[in-house]
Amino acid sequence: MKHGNKGIFVVDNKEATQQAINRIKTIIKTTLNQTKQLKEQKGEDNHPSELCKDIITNLFLLIKTVDKNRKTTLSKDLDYLYKHCLFAVVRVRDNKDYGFLDGCISVLDEITEGWERVGVAIKKAPAFG
Repeated sequence: MKHGNKGIFVVDNKEATQQAINRIKTIIKTTLNQTKQLKEQKGEDNHPSELCKDIITNLFLLIKTVDKNRKTTLSKDLDYLYKHCLFAVVRVRDNKDYGFLDGCISVLDEITEGWERVGVAIKKAPAFG
């Protein structure tokens, strides 16, 4: 990514950036929907271990998208938030403890909204090669 004039974010490859953002948004939305499903299963006799496994897989994918080498506040915060969600789902899987699930759902909702705004901004940004 190039930085042109101060305060202006310029995208080198707009199409590739948009595809990457869409992929992340898809994973987050899927994980959010799965987490809501998991919450709905609270109290049922059938333990949702397969659903937990799918959510955990998606959360690991999201954790891998965070550039930990950059050491920015955003990178640290996203890493922490994804790991908080991972903790919440592992608590359900291992202890049938749904206490942290609402926080996880709230976090995923907020992150989804943020990625939606980023996607809109990328579409509007000029691309220079």
